[in-house]
Amino acid sequence: MKKVSLLMLVAMLFIGNVKAQETQILIEDNFEAYTVGNKIAEEADAAGIDWWTTWSDAPGSAEDGVIADLEGNKCAYLTYGNDQVLLLGGTSSGVYDLEFDILIPEGKNGYFNILHDFNGGNSTWALESHLHMSSSSTSAPGQGAVVAGGLNETIVCVYDEWMHFRLHVDTDADIAQYYYTLPGEEEVMVLEWQWSTDTGGAASSRVLDAMDFFPPQNASTSEFYLDNFKCTRIGGETAAELNINPTEINETIKQEETKDITITLENTGTSIAEYSAYVDYGVGEGSEVLDVLSYINPNSTQPSGVGWVDLEEPLTFEIASYFPASTYAETAMGTYITSIAYQFIQFGENDADGNFVPGPGLEEGTNVIFRVYGQGQNGMPGAVLAEKAISESEVVWNDYTLVTLDEPVALTGSDVYVAIEMTQAIDGTVMITDGSPAVVGFGDLVRQHMGSAYQSLTSSGSDYGNWLISAVYEGTPVIGGYASLSKSYGTIAIGATDNVTVTLDSEELIEGTYEATLVFNTNIADNPVIEVPITLEVTPISVSEISNEAYNIHPNPTSGKVTVEAENISYIAIYSSTGQLMNVVMNTNVVDMSAYENGVYFFNVVDNAGQKSMQRVVVAK
Repeated sequence: MKKVSLLMLVAMLFIGNVKAQETQILIEDNFEAYTVGNKIAEEADAAGIDWWTTWSDAPGSAEDGVIADLEGNKCAYLTYGNDQVLLLGGTSSGVYDLEFDILIPEGKNGYFNILHDFNGGNSTWALESHLHMSSSSTSAPGQGAVVAGGLNETIVCVYDEWMHFRLHVDTDADIAQYYYTLPGEEEVMVLEWQWSTDTGGAASSRVLDAMDFFPPQNASTSEFYLDNFKCTRIGGETAAELNINPTEINETIKQEETKDITITLENTGTSIAEYSAYVDYGVGEGSEVLDVLSYINPNSTQPSGVGWVDLEEPLTFEIASYFPASTYAETAMGTYITSIAYQFIQFGENDADGNFVPGPGLEEGTNVIFRVYGQGQNGMPGAVLAEKAISESEVVWNDYTLVTLDEPVALTGSDVYVAIEMTQAIDGTVMITDGSPAVVGFGDLVRQHMGSAYQSLTSSGSDYGNWLISAVYEGTPVIGGYASLSKSYGTIAIGATDNVTVTLDSEELIEGTYEATLVFNTNIADNPVIEVPITLEVTPISVSEISNEAYNIHPNPTSGKVTVEAENISYIAIYSSTGQLMNVVMNTNVVDMSAYENGVYFFNVVDNAGQKSMQRVVVAK
C-alpha cells in the first residue's frame, strides 16, 4: 500500500474541501468602469448590466443614485430620494454570500434590506439594517439595528470609514446569517435566523429576490457610499426532487365507512422540497346555479370603517376572504367564480348646514385590483388565478362594485383567496366590515405588503367583523369532499420524508364509483405538478351492521312527515330496504317522507357526538 504522509493527507483533505465548496461569482461591481456623475442604473442598463434598478423600476429617475469619486475611488453615492435596488435573480435554491462596503459621512445615516419579493411598495422584506439609526424613524449616532426573523440586534457603527457587511443565505438549509466587520477588526456574526420568514418572523418564502439601498430619513441626515458589491454562489446549483408513493389510490369501502391511506413523499434532491396539496374533484357541466361565497352577516346593518390613521402618504394594501375547499364543498364544488363584489361606503360628516360631506377614501388616480389566488405555502396565497383592475373613478360608492373576471376560476377542490388591493388616501377610510362577529382568519384578512403573510384583522381581540367581499359562482356542482387530507402544504429537508394521510369517507355517498385526483404543486422545476389518481368504489351497507338504539319515531307508519324524538341530531341518513342511500337530512329531527314510495326504510340517526342508531320507518299511503 502506498504510504501517505500526514502533511500530504492534510493537503489532500484541504483540496477536497475546496473542490466540494467550489464557488461562482454571480455579481461583482466595484463601479470602476462607470463614469463619475452618471446615474447608476441608467449607465448599467446602457452597458448591458442587468442587476441595478430603482424602487419604482425607473433607471435615470430621481430614485437613481450617482457615481462618485471618493478619494480616488469610484463608488455609488446615495442621498435622500435615491432608492437603489440590486436584483438577485429570485432564486429559492443554493447557498449565497452577499458582500459589500458602506461608508457614512459624519452625522448622516443609511439603510439596506434583503427582499424575498421585490414589487415596489408591495415587496416582502427578509431583513432590514438601519445604520446610525435604531429604527426607520429614530436617529442613533454610533448604533445600528438589524431586524430579521422577528429578531432585533444592535451593531456599532462608525462615521467616515468603510464598514464591511457579509450576508450568508443558505436557502437549502433555510438559514441566514448577518456578518459585520468594523475597520481594523475581526468579522463577527451578529444574527442568525430562519431564512423563510419575513422581518416580523411570519412565515414567508425562501426566495432571494433583491436588495435595496436607501437613505431613509430626510435630506439633511441621510447619505452614504456603497462599494465592492459581490454575490457568490457557494457549492454549485442545487434542486429538490420528490418521490411519491403510492402513485395511485384504488379503494373499495362500504357506505358509512372511512379509510386512511398514507402517501409518503421523499426528497432525494439537494435542496428543500416544498409542496401544497389538494384533491381535485373536477367541474360540472352546464350552469344550474348562480350564488355567492361570502362571510358577510346578512342581518348586520352597521358596517364598520377601518383604516390606517396618521398616514404621511397614501398607503396601498390588500384585504381578502379565505375559502378553503371545506367551505364550498357542499354547495359550489365544480362551479366557477365569475365575478367579485365589494361594497365601498363613504364616510364623512355633516357641515354647518347639515349637509353630508364625504371624507377622503381611495387615493385619486390609483387602481383597485380584484384577484383570486390559488393555494400556496404556509396557509398563504399561491399563484394569481385571475385579476381585474378598475380605476378608483369606476368604484360605485355605498353599493356593491361588481367586477366580472375575464377568465372564470374553477372551484375544484383547492383553497382560494378572494382579494382586493386598493390605495387609501391620507385620512381615508376604505376597509369596510359588516360589524358582526368575524369569522376570524377567514373573512377578515389584511396585508400591507404583497407576498407577505396575511394577518387576521380581529385576531387581537377587537371584533370589527368580516369584509364586505362576495365571490359570485356559477355552474353545476359536483360531489366532493369525500377525500380529505391531513395537511395541505409542507417542506421536506434534504434526504427526509413527509407523510400526507388521505381519508376516504363514504358517509354521504350512494353506491357507485367516484374519481378524483390528489394534486401536489411543488417547487420541482421539471415536475411542478404531481398527480395521484383516486378511484373510490362504494358498496351498499348492510342495515344489520349499524347498532340499534331505539328512538321514538311518530307517526310510524307514515304518509308524510315523521318526527324523531332525539336531541343534538347532526344528520339523518335515509336508506331503502336494500341498503341504498336515498337522502341525507341535516340538523333537524323532522323528515318529510311524502315523496317516497310505499315500503320499509331505515333512518340512520347520527348525533353531534358521532353516535349512530338505525331505526325502521314504514311508508304507507
